[in-house]
Amino acid sequence: MDFDIIDLTEEEAEALTTIQLKLLRTAQQNKNELYHNMQRELQAYYSMCNTNNVYLSSLYTDKKAELEDEFDYQVAILREQLIFNMSLNEPTHDEETGDDGNDDSGYIVDYELSYLERYIQVRDYYLAIEDPDERLALYTADTVAQKYLGNYYTTLYNYLSTFTL
Repeated sequence: MDFDIIDLTEEEAEALTTIQLKLLRTAQQNKNELYHNMQRELQAYYSMCNTNNVYLSSLYTDKKAELEDEFDYQVAILREQLIFNMSLNEPTHDEETGDDGNDDSGYIVDYELSYLERYIQVRDYYLAIEDPDERLALYTADTVAQKYLGNYYTTLYNYLSTFTL
């Protein structure tokens, strides 16, 4: 798939994380769908103009300019959302805590998910660990989950602790 919603060099594209690549792919698909819908509407309008013998008037040109302006506006919104969401998922380095942005969690950290979806994702990951004591110890040490789940962290901790003796 060609990505033209934002300008990226090949090196920049290769350096994207899995989540950033997914965000880019989704935004590009949305842009392509908008373009397809615009072209389909233009074709229908062109056919209508020809049928009604007004093909020499400026109606088609005006409609085309109107649809292209709306398309550009919608793509600008998609682009802005994409850049913002990709910036949320950039690896960072926090010198105070020593957090270098590398979350060695076994689950994908996707901040576009709702908190309930995040909870379910992290819960399922930890329930796959058979030893309940090890599961709880790993969860307690998971600093990514604390940030990722927010208030749901304590809820999941309480749920996981019910399995220990």
